[in-house]
Amino acid sequence: MKLSRGFTLIELLVVIAIIGILASIVMVNLTVARQKARDARRISDIKNIQLSLEQFYSANLYYPLNIYSDTTFHSPSYMQTIPYDPNNATVCTNGTQSSCYPYSALNYDGGGTSCASSHASRYHLGAVMEANSAVAQDADSAVDTSDVCTGSQKADFNGAAASCVGTTAAAGGADNCFDVTN
Repeated sequence: MKLSRGFTLIELLVVIAIIGILASIVMVNLTVARQKARDARRISDIKNIQLSLEQFYSANLYYPLNIYSDTTFHSPSYMQTIPYDPNNATVCTNGTQSSCYPYSALNYDGGGTSCASSHASRYHLGAVMEANSAVAQDADSAVDTSDVCTGSQKADFNGAAASCVGTTAAAGGADNCFDVTN
């Protein structure tokens, strides 16, 4: 009699199939966890920018037109480096890249778009979320384009739109834009 040691081909295939199924389940859960982690960072970034905006307003009695290009806002006193979307490798420098968080400087209702004489008295700031987490806590407001200051970053920023941009709310109520106002 000959003793055979080892596994049969069928046994190996069954084990490989089980490992493959388990790996695919883990990868799906890992993807969702990464999305939620990036969303948590986005919310943290928005809250930090919001805090810096309020400090800026407290000292100057107006909000900056563009948080990415305003040199007064880019100081150690307020926010030296503006955070950018964690899903994008391009660093936001002037507010036009897709990695920048949407920001609009606003005048009082009916104040017009010229903020040179009457500075921005309100703002609208947001981020596009991946896993739709925490969007129930946000402002969900659209920018009235008649109030957006000339030189502000995003004139069409809409907190109720699917990608934070546009004039209409997301179809079917799907809101993946986390936005805050003052």
